[in-house]
Amino acid sequence: MRTVTDWPGGRKVAALVTVALELWSPGHWPAYAPMAAAWPLSGIDDTHSTSWANYGVTTGIWRLLDVLGDLPATVGVNGLVAERHPETVVAVHEAGHEIAAHSWAQDVVPALLDVDAERTNIRRCTDILRRATGVRPTGWMSPRATGSRHTADLLAEAGYGWTGDHSDHDLPQVLSTAHGPLVSLMHSDYSDVRDAAAGPYAYRDLHRELLNQLLTAPGPGVFPLTVHAHVAGRPLLAGMVGQILDDIRGSGDIWVATHAEVAEHILTQQGGIS
Repeated sequence: MRTVTDWPGGRKVAALVTVALELWSPGHWPAYAPMAAAWPLSGIDDTHSTSWANYGVTTGIWRLLDVLGDLPATVGVNGLVAERHPETVVAVHEAGHEIAAHSWAQDVVPALLDVDAERTNIRRCTDILRRATGVRPTGWMSPRATGSRHTADLLAEAGYGWTGDHSDHDLPQVLSTAHGPLVSLMHSDYSDVRDAAAGPYAYRDLHRELLNQLLTAPGPGVFPLTVHAHVAGRPLLAGMVGQILDDIRGSGDIWVATHAEVAEHILTQQGGIS
């Protein structure tokens, strides 16, 4: 592995804004939905939790697109989203954001699949996102950021350039695989799913303090902001995300880039050699 030495224009921090646009397969729902813990009835669908999760594709993503404005983001999209809501995926793409593959659904976790099933899952997701947007995704994020020990090799085999499944470094790394280099981009330590429980203002202030520390540190640094359309796409939290993005806009020392742009920069800087 090797790491980055500088960002374009001599900027101190690269900001990676990630939006997760997710769905669960029939019979599955997010365990962290507000009413999920109060539904112990095996074999009976928790329709409220399913509806709560669907907010991301019906409403939340549109609000987040407005909040993002001209800032580029990487949007991790489940294949099931592209199957059920292709027009939404097209709108995100046409707004200038990167579309990354995010498994078929949130309950399809690569670490739980054998090699053949995982290869099929990657191919299935790649194909449907390419059909929806006309552009082949170059990046992958597993649900829970939980790939298998085969995921990096399978992604490189399938032509992917970056993965968002790792949290073992502050800066991007280049992984050596059997099929060439694969850039590893860190998963955020903070998430609206976990940290917004402290309240929307605490969530905002947490990210503001992280950004301030990165800007005052020697650098280079990475500021990962990860949000979910069905969580941070709701009005109050979306407003907090907007204030964080305004802080980013107000700094002249931050490079706001998609994951693909950062991966390309890393490989170019290092000659594409891991």
